[in-house]
Amino acid sequence: MALKFLGGAMTVRCEGDRWIIEQLGEKQDFESELSRLGFRHEDFALYVRRAGLGGIDRTWTSNYAVRVTHSASGKCNIYWGGPRENWVEQFARDAASGLYGEPSSRYASTPSSGRAARGMRRSVA
Repeated sequence: MALKFLGGAMTVRCEGDRWIIEQLGEKQDFESELSRLGFRHEDFALYVRRAGLGGIDRTWTSNYAVRVTHSASGKCNIYWGGPRENWVEQFARDAASGLYGEPSSRYASTPSSGRAARGMRRSVA
């Protein structure tokens, strides 16, 4: 089962203006945080929407909103992305504090272990 996960078979559903976070690498960062914290990717969904600019040209300096939904707990929260914003870090703090419930996975990695980057998991049981 771990090989299926490491092979990228399970991913976070993402809708709306998803290209924004995909091109910035933030979707991958989000999925890395889920793995590090021990959450299942398939339990989360993202919806991305650019901030309304009232006819102004939309550029890379525009802000956007990311709605994170955790289907297992029914929790939903909106984070701001864009210049000087770090929605992935804000999500990680919320998830670590229990906003989205307890992780459903028995496996998590710690930032100092480097195991997530190498694709290895250790039991935290």
